[in-house]
This record gives sequence, C-alpha cells and structure tokens, in this order.
Amino acid sequence: MQRLAAFVLVLALFACSGPGPEAKRLDALEAQVKALRQEAGEREKAFREELVQVRKNLESIRSMLEKGTGPDKAGGEADSRTAPTDKELDDKAKSFVGENLDRLMELTRKLLDKMESELDRKPPATEEPPAKGDQI
Repeated sequence: MQRLAAFVLVLALFACSGPGPEAKRLDALEAQVKALRQEAGEREKAFREELVQVRKNLESIRSMLEKGTGPDKAGGEADSRTAPTDKELDDKAKSFVGENLDRLMELTRKLLDKMESELDRKPPATEEPPAKGDQI
C-alpha cells in the first residue's frame, strides 16, 4: 500500500511540474509563426500601396504624353521627292514613341490588373504545411 501511495505521489509531482521543454518549444514556434504572418500581411499591404502608386504614375505619364507629343500639323505635308526635314523627322519620332508608349502602358495596365486580381483571389496563408519527420 505504501508503494502504491509513493507511486501516486511521484506521478502527481510529475504532472504538476509545469510545461516541459516541448511545450516551451511549441510556444516559441507559435510565436514565430504569428510574427511571420504579421510580417507577410504588412508586406502585402505595402505591395498593394506600391501598386496603387504605380498606377497613378502611369496615368500621369499618359496625360503628359497626350498633352505634349502630338505632331505639329502646321508644317503641312512634305513633298515625296524631297528629303524630310528635321522637324518632320522629330514629329515622326514623337508620334512613333507616343504610340509605342501607349502600347507599353496598356500592357503594363493589363499586367497590373492581373497581378491585383491574383492578390485578391489568393486566400491568406492560414494553414501551415504538414510537419516532416524531424520538424515540429
């Protein structure tokens, strides 16, 4: 009977001894995961703000191009038998650059729209990958 009482006393002492090293390690890992999730959320927020800023910059560039790159119509048409003047070459170059920038900006806008929709569709990472054999 005394042996049984001593055994129960030893079990009670082990049960009341508090969290072991595994519990402390698990708590530390949970805190680290929480910090990483918070950091990921902050990065996503910063990325979205940067995306908005890029869109505003593209719109500003588009409006500046529309105001300042139109070809000058006052010079009239050049005769096909004479060499083009510097002004005509400048106008053609501006027109070419303007058209290509418009195409580039449209492609960039589509890419930004696609990236934004992917960010909206992507669910927040709430689940962790399953632990492997030597990891917790």
